[in-house]
Amino acid sequence: MHLGEISLECSRPGAAAVALWATHKLLPLVKGGEFAAMLTQCRAAALALFERLRADDRWLTAAFAPELDIVVWLPRAARVSEVSNLTRQVFAEAARQNLHLALAALPVDFFDLAAANIERDADTVTCLRSVLMKPEHSDWVQRIGQILDRAIAKFPQASLLSQRDK
Repeated sequence: MHLGEISLECSRPGAAAVALWATHKLLPLVKGGEFAAMLTQCRAAALALFERLRADDRWLTAAFAPELDIVVWLPRAARVSEVSNLTRQVFAEAARQNLHLALAALPVDFFDLAAANIERDADTVTCLRSVLMKPEHSDWVQRIGQILDRAIAKFPQASLLSQRDK
């Protein structure tokens, strides 16, 4: 198992109920309270990462901004099947550089493939996923971006594709 796939982020069987219970015991739901402020910071971090990725033509973000603290994106390639393969390679390279993300298989409709000039040769695509679930993650967005820059640079086909589309 990979750290990004097994960490407590309310996405594992059984973990959601325990995490929700523990969170509410420690930080009760109070409008404008401490927990609300932390959730706001987490979403701000997710939006900052989303905007950073969206501004970089090597990546394609989900077609909509994150509503919570979860960001999904993928590297650009000519076809969905190539995107999925490149995603797994970037995932492994990021892990080697101590950035532990998760993989998700999502319907291709999460992304605007036509605008990105990506051929749809599959109904689902493997993408990268990060949950910025700590208020201090807003301080880490630049570092995450730097690691992603180095990870994608290991795969020249991604850079060549983004150059071609200009």
